[in-house]
Amino acid sequence: MAKVVAYIDGERTIFNTENASSDGYLTMIETEDGKEFYLVENQEAAGEKAREYWEDMAQDDPEEFVFIVGSETLLQWGLGNYAGPGLTAVQSLEGWLDLHLDCPEEHFAQYDGVEREFKCKHPDWTMYTIAYRSN
Repeated sequence: MAKVVAYIDGERTIFNTENASSDGYLTMIETEDGKEFYLVENQEAAGEKAREYWEDMAQDDPEEFVFIVGSETLLQWGLGNYAGPGLTAVQSLEGWLDLHLDCPEEHFAQYDGVEREFKCKHPDWTMYTIAYRSN
């Protein structure tokens, strides 16, 4: 096993690189104490990946997307009215997708919505600077 030491918000943690995976958007690790984190290079990249996730769902699984976003929201957007499945109302699907550019933690940090600092000296993991806890 290839164990690596990293620091998440300054707290020392260990994860096994053999268990690292990807959901197609971000890399995920599981720490020795069972916490799962998405890792990303920076917030801008995370925002782009969160937006991409929702755009892909809208195109590839429209039934699930309608279930999550709501048919009333989609109808209002089609009419050019402000609506949204969250606290922020926008006038279009594009506007809603763009909201994820500025707050990727709402998508990736499902556990608590917090963006954490990630530091690791291992050469394969130094490019990551942000961690989002998912469980």
